[in-house]
Amino acid sequence: MRYLRMLSNSVFAGVLASVYLTILLLHLNPSVPLTAYAAWPLFAVIALSYGLHIAVVSYALYVLRRIAFVEPASPGWISLRLLTWSAAALSGTAAVITWLHASGLQNALDSRALPAIVYAATAFAAATLAFLLLGFAQIAARRRHRATVAILFTIATIASIVVPLSLRAGSVRPPANATARSSIDPENVSGDRVVLLCLDGASLDVISPAVAQGRLPNFSRLLDGGASMHLATTRPTQPEPVWASVMTGMWPSHHGVRGNARYRPFNGDVAVDVLPDYLFSQALIRLGLLIEEPYSSASLQTLPLWQIAARYGVPTGLIGLPLTHPADSRAGFIVSDRFHRRAERSTALDARPAISPARIDEVVRSALAAEPDNETRVPLDLLPQTGESGSTVEADRLHHLLATRLGSAEQVRLLAVRYAGLDAVAHYYLRYANPGAFGDVSEEERRQFGRVLDDYYAYVDSLVGDALSSLGENDLLIVVSGFGMEPLTFGKRLLERVIGDPRFTGTHERAPDGFLIAYGAAIAPARQARGAVVDVAPTLLYFLGLPVARDMDGFVRTDLFTRAFNEQRTITFIPSYRVP
Repeated sequence: MRYLRMLSNSVFAGVLASVYLTILLLHLNPSVPLTAYAAWPLFAVIALSYGLHIAVVSYALYVLRRIAFVEPASPGWISLRLLTWSAAALSGTAAVITWLHASGLQNALDSRALPAIVYAATAFAAATLAFLLLGFAQIAARRRHRATVAILFTIATIASIVVPLSLRAGSVRPPANATARSSIDPENVSGDRVVLLCLDGASLDVISPAVAQGRLPNFSRLLDGGASMHLATTRPTQPEPVWASVMTGMWPSHHGVRGNARYRPFNGDVAVDVLPDYLFSQALIRLGLLIEEPYSSASLQTLPLWQIAARYGVPTGLIGLPLTHPADSRAGFIVSDRFHRRAERSTALDARPAISPARIDEVVRSALAAEPDNETRVPLDLLPQTGESGSTVEADRLHHLLATRLGSAEQVRLLAVRYAGLDAVAHYYLRYANPGAFGDVSEEERRQFGRVLDDYYAYVDSLVGDALSSLGENDLLIVVSGFGMEPLTFGKRLLERVIGDPRFTGTHERAPDGFLIAYGAAIAPARQARGAVVDVAPTLLYFLGLPVARDMDGFVRTDLFTRAFNEQRTITFIPSYRVP
């Protein structure tokens, strides 16, 4: 019976922890209405995952405590001495985690949600102090006074829930400023072309040593003759919000894409944008408790680079960039980011166009029918399944082929191509390329897989070489990595072994730096000070001779360019490119 009573107390701990985490989730997503219809499914997801595990851990700790201290008296069904200390531990943990979100997700949260989360962390900290005082009080109190302590504990528990909820901010979308055209005359805009290569998971800290060793000759040419810098990225460090920041010059709190997708509870209809960090929340998707709902090209709250260019009649070509599906090109062409996931050889996906305009259909179909080039083909049998119907690595080959054919067939001023295969390869093969960071790599594994990541960097280097050969005299080549890659932490590796994929050992969840390398006649060769992903869009607008929005979070990096170029080019401004 005594162990059954411990179970009831552990259930209380699991429920209280679930409530605290639900409050955190609601703070991270202030657009979710505070109603039972919206909040209850979220609580159910958290209770079935975190709450259940916390209840089990609490029960184990209660049993160990009982064995260690050999207490003669059995705990009650609701034990004040157990619950005060449990509540103190849970509210203290909630305070720390909430504060970490406030400090780590500053660029992803809107202006009113951020201070509200700080206030909630403070409220949890105050609750922790109250629970600790009550814990000591119930020890010192005589039997007739323990009822008073129990009442105070009940009040403190209710307050630890109600106060953080009452501090929650409502969602505020920044007012849309006028997006009228500036006085720029498109006919007077320079006709020099920009080739933008967008890499996922590439690191300058890997490329630089490889260049020093005589490998990656095309990157060597870029670093010797161009300008380079590290780029601070955003959290959550996922492709959609990162590349949205690159293409809008704004952080997720302003462009509105805060995660890789929106996440809907399996038992509800109200989706959230941001999942808690530090808590293995991606496991909720793997377990089927949350369902991903992808963002679309209409999700951005501000105009991306290609739509800004279209406003001034500057044609652009996009291949594989996030947030381009369904494809809708207004000047130039678009091959959407989901094109490589299409069924069979269709150029549509989910009954919506994966390419635009229709005139490029013949070129795209010929690329789909082309046989792989054996010299650049990646051994796909070495890469584990990623869950997509089309491999991300195979998509790199297709994107490169499309860039070659469409780049020559279509007259565009900006050609942007995304290559995400390096990210997929690094997730699984980083441990073999960097065995010292893991310590559990056998000599046979190093021999078999140690060169896979290096070989893929070499493949990407060949793509850079092809881009270099396509440049005109005054064209500009920009290679951007939105984020780097680093080893998975020991705790995360253990979790992957239990409920995930033990081969998954590389991560970018802690926002490792990306980079920018610029090369061309207008570039001043140098290693520049660290920038940010939001600097890319305003800098490209400056090169193209288009106005920069004053409300962009990034800055024009004029230090990348030669003095001669800067003397003939001025920065022009427009109030905003926000979507009305």
